[in-house]
Amino acid sequence: MSTKRPSLKSVIKSKELQRRSFGDYRRFIQNQYDGLPGALTKWTGLVTGHKSLAGRLLRPSGFDVRGCKRILDAGCGNGRYSHFLVRRADDDALITAFDYSQRMLQRARRNLPRDRVSHVAADLTRLPYADECFDAIVCGWVLEHLPDAKAGLSELSRVLKTGGKMLLLTTEDTFNGAVCSRLFHCRTYNRSELKQVCAECQLHWYRELWFSKVHRFFHLGGIIVELRKLAPSQANL
Repeated sequence: MSTKRPSLKSVIKSKELQRRSFGDYRRFIQNQYDGLPGALTKWTGLVTGHKSLAGRLLRPSGFDVRGCKRILDAGCGNGRYSHFLVRRADDDALITAFDYSQRMLQRARRNLPRDRVSHVAADLTRLPYADECFDAIVCGWVLEHLPDAKAGLSELSRVLKTGGKMLLLTTEDTFNGAVCSRLFHCRTYNRSELKQVCAECQLHWYRELWFSKVHRFFHLGGIIVELRKLAPSQANL
């Protein structure tokens, strides 16, 4: 009886999330981002171009935050997306950012104007915010550190206003995604399966975005999608 060989993608992918308990995995990831790997995100963003590419998403022709008065940067890291939110949002917009890593929050605070962004330590699966309090959310490269996407998406949906928008970026189940999984010890997501989970959380898959035409053509850059929160009556249609 022949046995099916594992694919190269499955061999490359990190197994940390599968082989550890979730509590142990979270401590492992927190130590990673508190330490040298987290410090290096400033430079890896420059080398890979992701620091400048983030600005191509947060603009009027992309994810437009003009008119949004309360904006959340979920898992803000070193403040890469908060930086562009400050530039693109209205002057009177309140921008809130959180991360699980205290050291990443310290790095973000050093990189951003304190009068525009407030920072707190928080857990994506248990957010310390009231229901429907944000007009827009950016969640970049955080969801892949959860064993179940619904645990994070349901909380983000809870704090997002009905009719509000979310920019979700996460690692895709591709060969390049497998390499990212190995580097950052995260999981990857299948695009159609993630779309279904979003729908279960009242988040409509409004449109897919790409960093550039090159990324679109070669299917690079992971899953980047603008989501809209539907009313329960609309979500059940």
